[in-house]
Amino acid sequence: MYIKNIFNIINYKGLQDGFSTEFEDITYILGDNAKLKSTVGSVPLWILTGYNLLGSNKECAANDKNKHYMNTTASMTIIDNDGVEHIITRSKGKDNFVMLDGIRTTQEMLTKFYKDVHSFICIYNPSYFRSLELAKQRELLLRILPAISSEDAFNLLENEEKSILESPIVDIKGYCKAKRQEIKELKCELDKISGMKSTYIEIAIQKENELAVFSKQEELQQLEDKYERLITNSSGIISLEDLEKDIIKLNQKINKNIKEELKELQEKYKKESENLNNVNSNTSTCPTCKQEIKNENLIKALTITYKKNVNKIEEKVKTLKLETQELINKKNSQLEKYKIAKTPEMQRLEKKKNEIKEKIDYIRKEKSEIDLKNSEITLKHNQIIDAKSKLEALGKREEEINCQIEKNNRQLKIAIRLNLLMIDEQMKKVRQYLDKVTIEFSKVDEETGEILDIYNIKYNGREYEKLSRSYKLRADLEIAQLINKVTKINSPIFIDDAESITDIKTSIESQIIISIVLKYNELEILYSYPEVLNRKKESINKQIEQSNELLINAA
Repeated sequence: MYIKNIFNIINYKGLQDGFSTEFEDITYILGDNAKLKSTVGSVPLWILTGYNLLGSNKECAANDKNKHYMNTTASMTIIDNDGVEHIITRSKGKDNFVMLDGIRTTQEMLTKFYKDVHSFICIYNPSYFRSLELAKQRELLLRILPAISSEDAFNLLENEEKSILESPIVDIKGYCKAKRQEIKELKCELDKISGMKSTYIEIAIQKENELAVFSKQEELQQLEDKYERLITNSSGIISLEDLEKDIIKLNQKINKNIKEELKELQEKYKKESENLNNVNSNTSTCPTCKQEIKNENLIKALTITYKKNVNKIEEKVKTLKLETQELINKKNSQLEKYKIAKTPEMQRLEKKKNEIKEKIDYIRKEKSEIDLKNSEITLKHNQIIDAKSKLEALGKREEEINCQIEKNNRQLKIAIRLNLLMIDEQMKKVRQYLDKVTIEFSKVDEETGEILDIYNIKYNGREYEKLSRSYKLRADLEIAQLINKVTKINSPIFIDDAESITDIKTSIESQIIISIVLKYNELEILYSYPEVLNRKKESINKQIEQSNELLINAA
């Protein structure tokens, strides 16, 4: 990509409305401090991406001195990597849009010129890479490295490592994440098993009691047999108390049948008989209204009804009398038994029965207590057996999980090593674009021989952070060129405050825009280095004159 010019700039930061300038292979932006050199350099980046030199697309691009403008707009002409010329226009404010060759388009469409925006900014403004956090620098560099197939990467491993890993890995980052999650879940399961084992151990180590023996079964059987014989010999006579209760109940039922139910039926019988006589007399009268009935059919119907009622009551009376007689007979029978039970012989028999019954109940209670105790002992025994069985199963599962964790840890360790081997292999393909810069993603531990995951940038063997400003800029330019070559964006490079290095144009193959601070110089765009030197000379002369004046005034 090649920038030809920027033009029609309206309300952009501090630039004069209508500002425009051409760009050549090497373009110099000269001026004293605060003369908008960086602003000019930021215009192409803003038009193309909407971002500023610091990697933000949230900055207000409008000139805060021109409150009456609703929009900030700017245009530029570029030549893409296929040699095709395009005009791009951006507007931000009330009306936000981007235009490509006079047609409104989307930001996504413009990415075909610069691909990844942050990679592009690192190329266009080399010092932006330096401003990123180390983790983001590392991520960006890894993202732009040439791809390597999972099969080729797999072949970088030793045969033993291959057998442990089992198959090539398409997504190492996802694979490692999944393995770590699996290990975490397995360890959680181990913790649960440990808790369960503690519970089952407490159960398994309990002391077991011997089953109690019931030794009176023969005695109980003899007493039960004896009790049965006594009941048989007493001719089925129950206790005096039960006989008394039964006689009282029978007597109450007999009295109720005679005094209540039989009396009620007799009254109904009398009434129904009167009704029947009334309708059967010479002058039939209605039982309800007492009027004479002359309708023969009605007389016949009433006669049938009352006769049925009388017959039904007679039947109930008959049934009630039979039932009452049976109750009387039963009562007499119970009275006979009561007389027999009251005899001295039966009293002795009853007393003996009660004594045996008490012994039976006592022994049965003792047996129930022993059965209950044995039931508890058996339950405890079964719980101990079950706990021991579960401890054995948990032990096996614990062993399986530990094997799985060990296998996953080995696979994870190999996957991490594979990732570093892949990065090293990828770096071999791009080291041709670096000169004095070295980028390390791994190192070998001298004690263990293990490959360690690191991230470090050096220039001429020196740590990046220890470099002077000039050498940091040189390192930034090498990294920018690396990203430019690998991504094939072929972006121009804007070097801000470049006065600290002198051989830029010989070390960079891309289009270069260079910002140089010159004291006393207004904003100026030049395309010839000799002219730049002339401006520097003029600036130095002015500085000397000013120094002389200060010395004379001081003298």
